[in-house]
Amino acid sequence: MTEDECRQMLSRFSHEVRNPVTLINSFLQLLVREHPEIATYSFYEKIIENMNLLTGLLDEMSRFNNAARLQKEPTDLSAFLRDIADSGAVMLASYGISVSCRCPEKLPEISLDQSKFLQVLYNLIRNAAEAMPDGGHILIRASRSSAETRIEVENDGPAIPKEYLPDLFQPFITHKKNGTGLGLAICQEIIAAHGGTITVSSSEGSTIFTIILPDA
Repeated sequence: MTEDECRQMLSRFSHEVRNPVTLINSFLQLLVREHPEIATYSFYEKIIENMNLLTGLLDEMSRFNNAARLQKEPTDLSAFLRDIADSGAVMLASYGISVSCRCPEKLPEISLDQSKFLQVLYNLIRNAAEAMPDGGHILIRASRSSAETRIEVENDGPAIPKEYLPDLFQPFITHKKNGTGLGLAICQEIIAAHGGTITVSSSEGSTIFTIILPDA
């Protein structure tokens, strides 16, 4: 089966499953409205938890299928990254995690799908935060050479186990409880659609995800 055929099958599967899942959620809401005591049953919370997991997986599958569909626009990368760092800093301050950006005041304008690229960076920031439950620091760096733009997202948490690294970007492989195994696969799809690459290096106190975007 070709990659395109796999994607088409995945898309059809996601579409067919989403309809009954939506109906089941609606029926659950109706049941609780008419019989509020249901919400007090010990197993009800588990039902809702698993329905939320299923809905999240379907959403991730949709994002994975649509990752390569880009709507690029000229982007001031320095301002774009600083805005992301500022937003991340606000969101994570209560968790004892700081976020900063270190990049030139002005980088050459670059053509990006800003919405998709935002998905990538927020995913990397979220993963970094989850790796540092006791707090830490996330640094976003950017630099420019004669032929490419380099973006790095680094955290100072524990190292990713070496045995996890080879399949870190593979879809449906996860080492997280309740993970879908699609987050980093989506990141890779989006970066590849921009003509770039994403890699990771990890040691104790320094995990760096590196995005390389070559000149068009």
